[in-house]
Amino acid sequence: MKAIKLYSASFLDYPDRGPASYIINKTQLRVCHNHDYYEIFLVDQGSGEHRVNGCTQPISAGFLCFIRPRDTHYYEAMTENFRIINIIIPEALISALFDFLGGNYKKEQFLSPILPPSTLLDFLELTGLIRELEQLILYKKIMRASSDVAYRITIFNIMTKYFPMNRLDRNSGQIPRWLRWLSLEMLKNENFKKGLPALYNLSGKSREHLARSCKKHLGKTPSQLVNDIRLEHSAKLLTTTNIPIIEISAECGFESLSYYYHRFKEHYHLSPREFREKGKEDQVYLMGDLSVTAEIPGSIPLEVGKHNH
Repeated sequence: MKAIKLYSASFLDYPDRGPASYIINKTQLRVCHNHDYYEIFLVDQGSGEHRVNGCTQPISAGFLCFIRPRDTHYYEAMTENFRIINIIIPEALISALFDFLGGNYKKEQFLSPILPPSTLLDFLELTGLIRELEQLILYKKIMRASSDVAYRITIFNIMTKYFPMNRLDRNSGQIPRWLRWLSLEMLKNENFKKGLPALYNLSGKSREHLARSCKKHLGKTPSQLVNDIRLEHSAKLLTTTNIPIIEISAECGFESLSYYYHRFKEHYHLSPREFREKGKEDQVYLMGDLSVTAEIPGSIPLEVGKHNH
């Protein structure tokens, strides 16, 4: 498949386009390409395959990847709800960051391997990073004077937190691989709807061992982990659909509407109805330009608002 070349100037030199964006258009995601810039992408929902440099990587929610300019890639075998958050980073900014971090940061670990560096976030990391990236997208639209500073801080945080100097450190003495996998498996509707029985069954651990591990590594009890995942999903449904709140409560596995209201307000400090009203106002800012289109020379038309790679 022939690759097209994308240029940072196509995205960063226009006031209505920002460095961070959601991409949901399957046609756009299937375009084979490379670029004159770095990029970071995060799969925030769904699953698929990342075809990069002749290799195939299975990817799903929580997959975070650092793409170099020489990498040629695209996406295939995507589920209906597959979506990524994409961040464009000029070469000069990455070079400045490497210089600032010094020679011990070992930038060769990013630049030398055939496959681009990647990592898998657990539930807490994933939801935290999604919030940070959504704020970055909003800043570009409603706080443009602050957006550049927020953008640089976000890049620094991602590179130093999720791609540390010694990447092995990330997998030793911290969250066990099985617990990281488990928290991501619980993001699936069929699992979080079943709740604790699914958590216990998938873990393959005793309830006591699972409880100790959740408390030690996630700072939560198993029940809190399940409820937080359900609440995150219900928050998305509140702001992206018109499904009645009582149906959302049941869809997310809450047996009692009053219990759902209590937990939701405890978590978000707003009732589900208040959250829906406020969230839909934010969505106007976040996704308000979805119908805008543009063409990159030599490529198929791409939708800027969904957004261009």
